[in-house]
Amino acid sequence: MPVLLNTMDLPESSAPTLQLVQATEQEIIESSTLGSISWKGPLDTSDYLRREAHLRNQRLTRDGGITYWILVDTAAAPTPRGSRRILASCETIKKRALIAQPGAAVRETICHGIGSVHCNQHYRGRGFGRRMMVKLANMLDTWQQKEGERADCSVLWSDIGKDFYARLGWKTYPSKHIALPPKPSHEHAVGFPTAWKLASEDIDEICGTDEANLRSEMAKSTLAGSGIRVALIPDAATMQWHHAREEFLVKVLLGRWPTSKGAMAEAPDGRRVWCIWTRTFGASQDQRVLNILRLSVEGERNLGQPASSKPTDTVHDHAQQAQVEAIAAVLQAAQVEAFDWGMSCVQFWNPSPLSILAARRLEPSAEIVERHDESLASLRWHGRPMSDNAKIDWISNEKFGWC
Repeated sequence: MPVLLNTMDLPESSAPTLQLVQATEQEIIESSTLGSISWKGPLDTSDYLRREAHLRNQRLTRDGGITYWILVDTAAAPTPRGSRRILASCETIKKRALIAQPGAAVRETICHGIGSVHCNQHYRGRGFGRRMMVKLANMLDTWQQKEGERADCSVLWSDIGKDFYARLGWKTYPSKHIALPPKPSHEHAVGFPTAWKLASEDIDEICGTDEANLRSEMAKSTLAGSGIRVALIPDAATMQWHHAREEFLVKVLLGRWPTSKGAMAEAPDGRRVWCIWTRTFGASQDQRVLNILRLSVEGERNLGQPASSKPTDTVHDHAQQAQVEAIAAVLQAAQVEAFDWGMSCVQFWNPSPLSILAARRLEPSAEIVERHDESLASLRWHGRPMSDNAKIDWISNEKFGWC
């Protein structure tokens, strides 16, 4: 168990001896044990620690892909185990991202996703979490960037509302979703294209196609003279990390193996539509959710167009009508999968206008839910300073980016 300080011995959060450092192997275990109180869900602590160790060794996270940070008092004596006393902790995952700016070529960059932000529950209310995030923001300006280069952005998903991280520079972005009920296969709506399931071996090819489409559409946006556009790349390594998390939970909790990873359908004009999903298991039934990580349409126009809570019920042409029907087909496949696995719902984040229409073809009462307290997508710009009213659009802000 982690060793605790007597609260009378705690330093001030402004103390110059407080430093943000990388955790040792022992300190990673200790910080994960502290965090398990909040995040283990249906797992016991032992299985939670095994899952975290498993997630450290994935394509996305190995070889420096993940960094564990702890806030410590460098003036304090070490614990009996020789580790440093952890006041607060977090982790960052190195993610690939694209930046599009007017008049410039689309370029790839490193964007760090911040997760598992945790302050020791015995030390809360003293400003340690804030001090850690201030130091982390400064660290991420150059962390794992090429020598002499500065980072463009970092992202996180707040579970404590908007204000805390916004005050520290992480601006809150649209955090909406649609939830569809699970349905058995015999309740299929008719009139949509046939959808088929995707397996693990399909993910690399699909994500490669998705990335090429994303690059192409973002390049078009630079010609339109819009503001800065940022997009995390929905690559196979990211999807595999989510699936590794899912597979561990399913094996431990249910003794099963989730073979299907998504669904695909083809519109009459030959354009493919697909979704990649993952099963999420929380401590209660309403937290058992089939999350769509990424919903993609080949050649979709108006990339990143924000969805209104009351979108139009019409489409512009027959091609878009066909795309809506193909989207409905893959969403319907997700509903069946959710039913077969006893999930409470199918959920997909920040739906596009076409995907909203598709959802309402399946469930006319489907509503767009705006989250205010949890999983709030937040982005900090680390690049060159800009004016207060400068516009930065976060494109393809979907569940796959979460960490």
